[in-house]
Amino acid sequence: MLTYTFSTREKVLLALLAFVAIIIAWYQLVFVNIQNQVNTLNSEIAAAQDEFTMNQSRAAAMTSMKKAIEDYEAKGFAPVHLPNYDNTQNLMAYLNGVLATSTEYSMSFDNPELSEDDGTVHRVGTITFGTTSYEEARSIAQNIARGPYPCQIDALQIADSQSQRGRSGGAGGSFTSNLQVTFFEKPTGNLVQKSDKNEVKGQDLSKMSDWNK
Repeated sequence: MLTYTFSTREKVLLALLAFVAIIIAWYQLVFVNIQNQVNTLNSEIAAAQDEFTMNQSRAAAMTSMKKAIEDYEAKGFAPVHLPNYDNTQNLMAYLNGVLATSTEYSMSFDNPELSEDDGTVHRVGTITFGTTSYEEARSIAQNIARGPYPCQIDALQIADSQSQRGRSGGAGGSFTSNLQVTFFEKPTGNLVQKSDKNEVKGQDLSKMSDWNK
């Protein structure tokens, strides 16, 4: 029977190989696995932080809207409920009816977008219309702002195109109005993001730059 005795150098090399093998096995089975778990946890933490930030923004928006509702209630404005998406047909029928008293009008709307701030569908549009008096222009704008479909008037301009009126307007004048407005709808169907907000108030236009002339 032959026997072989390892030399000291060979024993050292074998020990080194065994140590390297242990290190490699630990790296593959322990370190890599832990690192993957850490990366997964970091991703989940980042997602949770993003959701928390978004929820904070929504909560702030809800608080602001609630305060606005309370202010409007104190002024005697009645609430109107958010219509379900897509309310285009009803909205266009109403706007055409309101604008029928104008001398001429045109409307253009952007594609509706789901707001990340309040969870509602925003339908932004521009309405241009002509009237024979300032009072008629104001009445049309008021009917849109306080109509059955909740909206926010973003800008309002009423111009005397003939420059023939006094402060309160006059017969025979010609007025062109430009109204930038955002209508709100409650997301349904493919728009699955929900909002806790089911009603808004009619808008007070008393502070609009072209309102109290």
